[in-house]
Amino acid sequence: MDTYLASEISRALGTSIPRVQRAIRRLGLSGHRGHDGRMRFSDEDVSRLRDELGVTPPASGFSLIEVRVLAALSRAPLGIASIRALAGRAGVSPTAASHAAQRLVERGLVLREDRMLAAGSAQMMTVMRANVLAGEWPRLAPVLARVVAPQRQPKQARRVPHHLRHLFWNTDRSQLEVANAGGYIARRLLTAGDFEGLAWGTTNLSAGDWEHAAAARGLDPDRRALARNIAAQAPSRTLAEP
Repeated sequence: MDTYLASEISRALGTSIPRVQRAIRRLGLSGHRGHDGRMRFSDEDVSRLRDELGVTPPASGFSLIEVRVLAALSRAPLGIASIRALAGRAGVSPTAASHAAQRLVERGLVLREDRMLAAGSAQMMTVMRANVLAGEWPRLAPVLARVVAPQRQPKQARRVPHHLRHLFWNTDRSQLEVANAGGYIARRLLTAGDFEGLAWGTTNLSAGDWEHAAAARGLDPDRRALARNIAAQAPSRTLAEP
């Protein structure tokens, strides 16, 4: 069985040795001591570290954080409207994401555009998106395709978020609570057919909520089938503040 030093793992994942060592302690990986006295880790350990830290291949002239931020934007064809959301997708802190995004804007690799978005009500917001027409893009595209974001479990929300409230414009506030009205929320998302709303619902509503929606009278067959498909993949519910 192959085993690996922390230094070898850091090179493979494109990160620093201290960051790998912190993750090893955080995950409680014990490894084993080799003949040379140094700690070595198994393929299974490396797989867990890859999930925890992601993979960031190097790109000449760019920091690893810039690579991760640009990769996140490259996978969001409609753009990303907040630094917090960008940071979450890239697996970095909001401060780091903000600084990296600004540098990428200055290099012409990220564009900022004002768009009218539905966020509770129609609002003009600044959206960041990758500039695939930039001169450096052909060189960077193969690198960005190899980036793997950390596999972090998203926290499940207690209520429908503000930016989706326009889908529930005539709904009592008590019916926006996931614990009390998950089935109703799922059905409303199905009938609205809003892609962003459905994406939120697949993460934050339980299988039971989607099954409840699928059983509702008057739902067309396509939406009923969609509800059951989502139910089959839905997470177990562990509530947290949004």
